[in-house]
Amino acid sequence: MIWLSKINKSTAIVTVLILAAVLIFATNAKFELRAERKGPSALPQQNESAASQKGAIAQLPKDSDFKSIAETDVLRLKVDEKSGHFMVEDKRNNNVYRSYPNPEVWPQEKISENWKKHLASPLMVQYVDFSKSILQPKETNIAAEGGKVKEVQTIPGGFSLTYELPESGFTIPIEVKIEQDYIETKIVREGIKETKMGLVWVRLFPFFGAEYSAGQDGYMFIPDGAGALIRFKDNQLNVNKLYDESVYGPDNTFTGLSNNRNKIIMPIFGMKTGSKGFLAVLQDGEEYANIVAAPSGVLSNYNWITTTMNFRSSFLQFTSRNSPDEWGFIDYNKNELFGSDRVVRYYILDRQQTDYVGMAQKYREYLMKEKGIKPLEAENTNIPMHVDVIGGDSEKGLVTDRYINLTNTNDVNQMINSMSDKGVGNMSITYMGWQQNGYSAFGQSLPVDKRIGGDKGMKSLIDNAHSKGFPVYLDTEFGLNNTGAGGFDEKFNAVVNLAGRKLTLNSLYNNSRVPVVSDKYIEESVKKDLSKYKELGVDGLAVNRIGQRLFSDYNTSFGSHRDEARDVQERVLKNIKDGLGGVQGNKSSFFALPDVNHIQNMVYDHSYDLFTDEAVPFAQIAAHGLITYSSEYANNRQEDINDFLRDIEYGAVPSFIFSRAETKEFVNAYGIRYYNTHFTDWESFAVEQYKQYNEALGDVQNQFIVDHKTLAPNIKETSYANGKRIIVNYSLNPYQDGKTIIPAQNFAVIRGGANG
Repeated sequence: MIWLSKINKSTAIVTVLILAAVLIFATNAKFELRAERKGPSALPQQNESAASQKGAIAQLPKDSDFKSIAETDVLRLKVDEKSGHFMVEDKRNNNVYRSYPNPEVWPQEKISENWKKHLASPLMVQYVDFSKSILQPKETNIAAEGGKVKEVQTIPGGFSLTYELPESGFTIPIEVKIEQDYIETKIVREGIKETKMGLVWVRLFPFFGAEYSAGQDGYMFIPDGAGALIRFKDNQLNVNKLYDESVYGPDNTFTGLSNNRNKIIMPIFGMKTGSKGFLAVLQDGEEYANIVAAPSGVLSNYNWITTTMNFRSSFLQFTSRNSPDEWGFIDYNKNELFGSDRVVRYYILDRQQTDYVGMAQKYREYLMKEKGIKPLEAENTNIPMHVDVIGGDSEKGLVTDRYINLTNTNDVNQMINSMSDKGVGNMSITYMGWQQNGYSAFGQSLPVDKRIGGDKGMKSLIDNAHSKGFPVYLDTEFGLNNTGAGGFDEKFNAVVNLAGRKLTLNSLYNNSRVPVVSDKYIEESVKKDLSKYKELGVDGLAVNRIGQRLFSDYNTSFGSHRDEARDVQERVLKNIKDGLGGVQGNKSSFFALPDVNHIQNMVYDHSYDLFTDEAVPFAQIAAHGLITYSSEYANNRQEDINDFLRDIEYGAVPSFIFSRAETKEFVNAYGIRYYNTHFTDWESFAVEQYKQYNEALGDVQNQFIVDHKTLAPNIKETSYANGKRIIVNYSLNPYQDGKTIIPAQNFAVIRGGANG
């Protein structure tokens, strides 16, 4: 067991390095160190077991070892029963995809024999030895242990078999089959057996499609933010670390180190290699998965991308009940394996679809077919302006908290009327901070605070907005509660980790930590409150943590594992949608898409890792025409012109946040840190921006994006299904496309595919 506690973030990385060095020389001693308690996993190490030094030289299977086992109109599946590897032939173009690295360049691979065995293996695992006092994760594979492939059987569409690892003692059954244009791999959870060691994670066929960079026009697609590309490069000394992130973000219930990357909102990844390409979709078990991508020069000279299926995560076991800052040690739950079956689909793309646009289109098809998401209907030819309004908040007073009235319901009525009169033909209004004591009072439900108009004022506002055809949403936060509203008691209704500690988040600017509410308790609360919202006449609710973050919860009354938490949140969103008509998400993950009609603050960029080459609007290409989405507020942008142009390029709707109050009136508010909200200062700008958005995007709200490309440096083009093209010029010089001239830092609309 590794002894850990808390330190400043500035020393966290140094601590981990020291810890790794100490562990190399450690035997049975226990060490007391301090480390930041964040993220989903313990400090993973690249050490192999002693068995990795044994066995024959690593080698790949030969083509002659494979026999045909299944076939569709598009694909042909072959299996090597000795290794468990497979090959898939695309009958449309004769491309071949292998579950192992490209054998043509295998003789050039000069890495250690240990890692060559990883590359050659259909299965990698990480494990801990519970008989040891220090739980140091180690990695091994089939080849390193001289593992066995047993019980190979034919199943509809493919084959099943069982891997046995004699040294570590694991038995892992898997299935592989083809359906139409995809290959599906499955780890059968119920058949997993442990003997000597505790399973931490499994990578099944981790080097599917792995390729060298030389002579290849290719890249790996990672779901970093809206999407990013890692282009193939000949870099034999790549010192940049690999990409390794948890799907739907880290599980704060467990321990580890966090980073500043965007969280993964889509359980997907992909690779393009010349005329070949695939999109992988995590069909089941993605709540416990990481996406891993290694450019050439990191660990091997292959470019490879895969998923890590986690079956255990480390947590901090405290040695004192008195304080969350007391000493503790890193531990794993010996008696629990996460989740159910782990299923990944590899969609094989035809030659014309192998780029990131083709991948995004395939993912859109998947969302419609498998998740039941229906295309938008064009109800209004004007694009909607997403308007958030802040009612009130609290700040520290001399004796008790002081209430700040920022915008009452009459103020909002005046805003709506004024902008409508000036030409804003479509609005969606979301009222924030309407609850008792305002924006930072989490968990509160109706009635509306009387100081901004109460329920009567809100009803009047809703009636006025409806008379103009504008929907009204109320912003809510069921996922956090610092008020005790609805009977919430953090002792009994909050998320609890394995060490018995309640999960809290630092969500306010007074440095107070807010309890995270158990998802099953949220479900009960929403059911109780929906009738009140329906009676008021709102068109829906804006939700925050629900549909955005997932936590494992060991609350004895309301607990849910991470996969179950997703199911509960989906039910909550569906209940709101069915009861009121609409749901607006905030930074939502894509598992929420079937039940949200708009996502505010949808991620639009990547994390700027050194190994990524460019951001792409993958999420927007997949979602456009299914839902509406907006990025950051236009009156709180960091780079006004560039951010406006990116919205036009990405097909986002305009978004603003307003208040009647000036900034100076709420600089010390507990929950608000928007400094450019004064409506009077921004109204003219908002109206003018709306007209520009409407010109570009008003008639394509329900249209799919069918192409996106770079025409020249800083020149982007987005094409829609109705033939409309939008060229965005980010550069400081004019750009000419045929007869069309796009001024510097501006855009041009080309209708119906015409040029000029």
